[in-house]
Amino acid sequence: MTQPSSLAPDRSPRASATAAFVLLLLAAGASTTARAAPILFPETPAGWPAQVRDETDVAPYLAFHKAMAMARAKGFETFQTANQSAYDVRTYDLDLNANPNIPLLTGSVKVRATVLTGPLTTMELDFYSNMAVDSVRAGGVPASFSRSGNLLIVNLDRPYATGETMEVKVSYHGLPTGGSFAFDSANGRSLIWSLSEPFGARTWWPCKDYPSDKADSVDVRVSVPSGMITASNGNLLESSDDGTTARTHWKERYPITTYLVSVTSYAYTVYSDWYHSTSTDSMEIRFFIYPENAASTANVNSKIKNMIAAFAARFGPYPFLAEKYGEAEFNWGGGMEHQTCTSLGVFFEYVIAHELSHQWWGDMVTCRDFHHVWLNEGFATYSEALWAEANSGASGYLSDLMGNQYFGAGTIYVPDENNENRVFSSNLSYNKPSWVLHMLRHVLGDATFFAALHAYYQQYQYRTAVTEEFRDVCEAVSGRDLHRFFQEWIYGEYYPNYQFGSSWIAAPGGGYDVSLVLEQTQTWQLFWMPVDVTVNTPAGPQTFVVMDSLAHQAFSLHVAQRPDSVQIDPFSWILRRVTGPVTLVNGRPARPQLELDPPRPNPVRRGAMFSFSMPRDGAARLSLFDVTGARVRSLDLGTLRSGPHEIVWDGLDQASRSVPPGVYAVRLEACGERRTQRISVIR
Repeated sequence: MTQPSSLAPDRSPRASATAAFVLLLLAAGASTTARAAPILFPETPAGWPAQVRDETDVAPYLAFHKAMAMARAKGFETFQTANQSAYDVRTYDLDLNANPNIPLLTGSVKVRATVLTGPLTTMELDFYSNMAVDSVRAGGVPASFSRSGNLLIVNLDRPYATGETMEVKVSYHGLPTGGSFAFDSANGRSLIWSLSEPFGARTWWPCKDYPSDKADSVDVRVSVPSGMITASNGNLLESSDDGTTARTHWKERYPITTYLVSVTSYAYTVYSDWYHSTSTDSMEIRFFIYPENAASTANVNSKIKNMIAAFAARFGPYPFLAEKYGEAEFNWGGGMEHQTCTSLGVFFEYVIAHELSHQWWGDMVTCRDFHHVWLNEGFATYSEALWAEANSGASGYLSDLMGNQYFGAGTIYVPDENNENRVFSSNLSYNKPSWVLHMLRHVLGDATFFAALHAYYQQYQYRTAVTEEFRDVCEAVSGRDLHRFFQEWIYGEYYPNYQFGSSWIAAPGGGYDVSLVLEQTQTWQLFWMPVDVTVNTPAGPQTFVVMDSLAHQAFSLHVAQRPDSVQIDPFSWILRRVTGPVTLVNGRPARPQLELDPPRPNPVRRGAMFSFSMPRDGAARLSLFDVTGARVRSLDLGTLRSGPHEIVWDGLDQASRSVPPGVYAVRLEACGERRTQRISVIR
């Protein structure tokens, strides 16, 4: 029988939206797998090679640029010191003079902080060692200081007790290294930009550089050569250009973490659009675009007000309504969700949607540390699917998500937050987490899922969070125990590999009894999940939900008419593989066999992907033969786990030469079995 469970999807009246959504998926049919048109993601200074990609498949592009930015700042990260843990930053006041002609950054930063654990006689700030400190003041009087690696230690004017406010001002100059603050050029004109995630703010201004401590407000004053326009966080309070120097003063009045503080300066074309949150209230959307690109980006930028409205309906009001949303073009590539002013290297619709959604998830609610960066990037990647749903309904939503599937190793939780390729893994921090939210939507039901997002918004707005706090909000809203769900999907690896068999007989009282056997054949961990089972009959499909948590489970279902077939998770609510139906022997699926899928693409010009499934652990070999039977290439795959696998053939023979055009046989040998497919090579 189907089993009741705290993880069973919500089937109450409040979940009616989910039922309607499933019907839309069913009606969409094969169109749900259709993908958007490919576009060229251009080569960038960060090292991204020009690639033609599906326009919705933006995670690899965005993750690459953040990982490369973090790699350039490698070694700057440190652990928060005991002294830094003993105070809470209230405000920063930056006054910067950036001269691209030398180049040189001269500035001062005033820090106001409240003592949490006193007494304190020093304030320790993160500040990279190559930047020269000219003077320091504490409590308004000159103060001494020392340097220890990338730490600036300020001797306070007196001991400060718990609850007191201390103020330090640091004046400095230098040429920032590590790439988090860049003197650059575009189209023959000077360009200044910053990208500080995750630990790069300290390379260009002294601060407590950890996302766990958000300042209540930040002032950013910038002086640059005449003709340059500076974009930054919050509202523009002052702007002047005397023909020699252009000065601006921006103020961010909402809490903000250091890596979201931003400066971009250029001879921008500036224009505005407006988002209307109500019939009488509006917020400016301000664009800072290279003059050469202003016309070509206008169409996609005109969609932003609709994106804000779509996300506000799902998450809650735009978090910075009293200020603005903005975009500032820069050279690095990718995108960076600076609070209220995103920096963009390209203006593609789904890049824009991803970065905009970060204003809710990443800026308003920020991961407390980068072990939990999926709360930023996974949410933003899922938001892309919600934007597709807003435009194209359920089919667009699922099509976007199908491009995010990841079946490889690794946990979503980041074990090493100093490894840039792990923090910004497109698969583990972006794509797979988007599926976690998709699955959670089904577990809770639409109404409860989005109510949980609203509650998360309310409880953690302008604060930081970790996985367990998001989980607890979902539990409080739904009344369900979600510990196993989060443990398996965030801290566990891989996915369930389902194998099923079914049979049916006429029931004595009428209708048909369906016997379903469902097995999880993977070796890594068992998953405790509600699984949709659809029984197709002449009267139409009937969907049941069974709670599956064991390696082998049997279920009994009943339908009114004779079944035609049985499907497992037909609407793709689970990140999974499914094998079946298979023959039942004594109430259990027969022993699985070796499977080799047709190559893709086929025919092929350069290389191909081979997908296959191992019936059990064992050694495997993949070989390629020409029409004469001669072995052209042999790949010893080693010992593999049971379950699905994929291998890429590069189009080369054993001597690393391109194979000539023709038809080839692909043979997989494993577990005492052999399977063959054919592939055509064209040039």
